[in-house]
Amino acid sequence: MLSAERDSLLLGDDLGQLYQQLRELDHSDERLTEQICRMRRYQHFIQTGGTFPEASSEEVSLESIDAQCETLFSYRELNSSHRKTLLEDINIRSRPRIRPLTVLDLPNEILLRVCEYVRGWQPDVLRFGSSFLNTSNDIKNLRLTCWRFCNTSSHLFLPIVRVELNQASLERLNAISQHPTISKGVRVVRTVLSYYDYDLANDLAFFAEFSAARMGEYANSLELWLSLGTGNLAGKNAMTETFRKARLLETSWLSFVNAGTEHATSGANSSYQDLLHMAHEEYRSRATDQKQVCENGYFIHSVATAFARMPRARRVEIQEHDGERIFRKPAAPIRAGEDACFVFWMLQPMTWDTGRQWALGTPHIDALALPGAMYEAGVLPQSLDIKITSPPESNDFLTAKELRRISMGAQQLKDIKIQLRSYRTANDPEFRLNPETAELHQLRDYIDAVLNTDSIERLSLDFECFFNEDTNLSIDLGSLVTFKVWGNLVEVSWSSVSLHQKEIECFFEQRRKPLESLRLSNVHLLTGSWADTLEVLRTAPTGYQVSLGGLSGAECTDLSDEENKRIFHKQSDDYWGTSRAEDFVTGDSEKNPLTADETDQHDA
Repeated sequence: MLSAERDSLLLGDDLGQLYQQLRELDHSDERLTEQICRMRRYQHFIQTGGTFPEASSEEVSLESIDAQCETLFSYRELNSSHRKTLLEDINIRSRPRIRPLTVLDLPNEILLRVCEYVRGWQPDVLRFGSSFLNTSNDIKNLRLTCWRFCNTSSHLFLPIVRVELNQASLERLNAISQHPTISKGVRVVRTVLSYYDYDLANDLAFFAEFSAARMGEYANSLELWLSLGTGNLAGKNAMTETFRKARLLETSWLSFVNAGTEHATSGANSSYQDLLHMAHEEYRSRATDQKQVCENGYFIHSVATAFARMPRARRVEIQEHDGERIFRKPAAPIRAGEDACFVFWMLQPMTWDTGRQWALGTPHIDALALPGAMYEAGVLPQSLDIKITSPPESNDFLTAKELRRISMGAQQLKDIKIQLRSYRTANDPEFRLNPETAELHQLRDYIDAVLNTDSIERLSLDFECFFNEDTNLSIDLGSLVTFKVWGNLVEVSWSSVSLHQKEIECFFEQRRKPLESLRLSNVHLLTGSWADTLEVLRTAPTGYQVSLGGLSGAECTDLSDEENKRIFHKQSDDYWGTSRAEDFVTGDSEKNPLTADETDQHDA
């Protein structure tokens, strides 16, 4: 023990002497540098014919000065060589006294880069939306490693936060917004507006009828899956049992509705109806919680306040349906065929078009006023994404005062995407909406308020739920896009809309920047011709991305399927392939594919 301490002391003395020699070399270098600078000044004065105050009485020549400088440089090279030898000796002698370095010895700036690499690439939400934003399991594991890793990676943990119409979801959002590190990484807040209906919550018979219909849809999907013959034997057996029980539940609940709630049953039907009562109690509890959350604007003001606390939050998403709810793991594992499996499906909130199909109560539409609530909370979002299945049917959708607040809250929006489409309207033509309904006028007022800003750079409008495949008519988009000058717009996407050629011309005349991307899908031309419209689109600077598909109206109505395919379909199977119409608009082709000469030439 004494020998080890003595060796350590001797080693420390040796290191001290070496460091002292290193300091002496530094001082020697400073003196050499001063002398070299003095010699340089001598040279300058001699060459210019002046006198140098510090010069001695002896005559100084340029040759002697050069000789002295050469000597000084050689001394400095010797010092540099000696310093290198000393540093190597110091490193060798001090290595046994230095502990091995680990990743935790890195500075926070480098650790942050390491954590970002672990998370993986994530795009700019203002340009690409939230499609690629997901919580990384690697970041989850990294946070559990130690406090240092937790503190340096927590801001990457939740790039997107979902909030639903219930108190527990609001409390989670509030807790995240107040977290010192997690809140700094949130960039998107998604509000999910699927809801529980109060008529179903207060009427057991109606709930039984609705649940029987839902269970029938669930059974139909299982029957289709079984008919495909995919999966292993164990999976097929489990699905077969689940399908059988779903049909029994559907039959039992329909008989319960037909017999009346006052008639009790026994046997298997009794257990099925007990399951119905249990599910209805839970449904009513969730509906009550939802009502309390949505009263007096509490929900949107809570979301707006939480959004204002998160410094990097820029994007607001308003959606009716979120697949994360369906595929989220329940608190306890659910096996196929268990009662909990069926209750889980019965307790899923509904979308707006499902409520409209069943003539249920008006959904909560307050969330559409979120931009106004954020304006009052002192924060302005830069991106707004609205995906709903149908417009609200409430006569008092939004007051003039609320529309003014929404317009003020939209003043910094750079990216706007409004989409009205659903699976039901896409597959059931009778379920599509009439473009002339009163709800549409209320929707127009809302869109006008949102678009009333000069900051918009990317605009996407899709009104598929109004699109009629037989007449190709949909919402007349003209009044929405020609009422203002588009000072910063560079990306445009219109789908399932109707327009006049004059409105398209007006829109292109009012833009100030060249477009980088233009996408027209299922666009119906009310007046004018598509040949002239392509000429208008061609006036934009060449080089921007163009996608044209499903165009109708004007001369497109008289085109045969072969001609339509020749003009508007890709000329190759390549992903980046383009059509003749797109090539003409971008300037890659000089021939308008819709002109009479081009058509006659093709027929010949």
